[in-house]
Amino acid sequence: MPNSYLIPTYPCGPDSCCSHYKKLGGPAIPKRATLARNVEVRDTGVRTGLEITVTLRPAPAGAGLLLRRTDVNAQWPIGIETAQPSPDCTAIGDSQTQVMFVEHLLAVLSAAGITDAVIDVSGPEVPLFDGSAKPLWEAVEKGGVQPLTGEVMPLELREPVLVQDADRFIVALPAGRAEYYYMLVSDHPLIGQQWASYCPDIDDFGTQIAPARTFIEYERGLAAQQAGQLKGGSEHNAIIVYPDHLSAPPELPQAFARHKLLDLIGDLYLLGRPVQARIIAVGTGHQQNLLLAKQLAD
Repeated sequence: MPNSYLIPTYPCGPDSCCSHYKKLGGPAIPKRATLARNVEVRDTGVRTGLEITVTLRPAPAGAGLLLRRTDVNAQWPIGIETAQPSPDCTAIGDSQTQVMFVEHLLAVLSAAGITDAVIDVSGPEVPLFDGSAKPLWEAVEKGGVQPLTGEVMPLELREPVLVQDADRFIVALPAGRAEYYYMLVSDHPLIGQQWASYCPDIDDFGTQIAPARTFIEYERGLAAQQAGQLKGGSEHNAIIVYPDHLSAPPELPQAFARHKLLDLIGDLYLLGRPVQARIIAVGTGHQQNLLLAKQLAD
């Protein structure tokens, strides 16, 4: 590991997730849950520029998460098997069609404990809204969470799992509960090195993770837009990192690393259940997240 990576040692300070775990006596097995009522959100898709409507609907216990693309009458269960490669995002679908940018929504459903729901999307992508998960989080709060019968067993790690790509890596370690850590390393002076952590049992997703917006360096965003990959891209749905300034001040400290955590949480919810592990990621993105999810599933 390069010497520039300075990763804190966890556990065990007085405020660490592990010390909290000891005080609580161990995590409870979560109950299945769905939405209490239908809820709908709408915005412009960043990839296509189309107006997209997303409707979240209740589902019975054991149904899992079902994604329906209503404009082409296609549907898929959300999971590792239906995850598709897509530039700079996670997609669900098949070789014929798909729905892109599902990661923020999956992170919200994971944090809210929603195990069963029907998700209707009227086009080929979930809107990014302002680039954060906050609008989706507020929608789920508006819809309410309805407990269901049955439990969902967390995926409990018994040995370490490593995904490495040059100097980028994710390691998942056995732990008493879910813990996520991310280090972002960038040569851009306005990004630099950022570190963020999230422990679902003690941190508030709605205030500490959901508001962290998508970010993109100006040159990369311009190239993607010229290639037709960001027809709806603007300063509305991402923080643009210009050479000498940001398009908007981040809402949170260490916001870019927090956003990477948001993506990681969402990608791992492709497993359909919580992951009981300490997960440490350095410089990684959707590709490595999906590789880890597949290894955990195996």
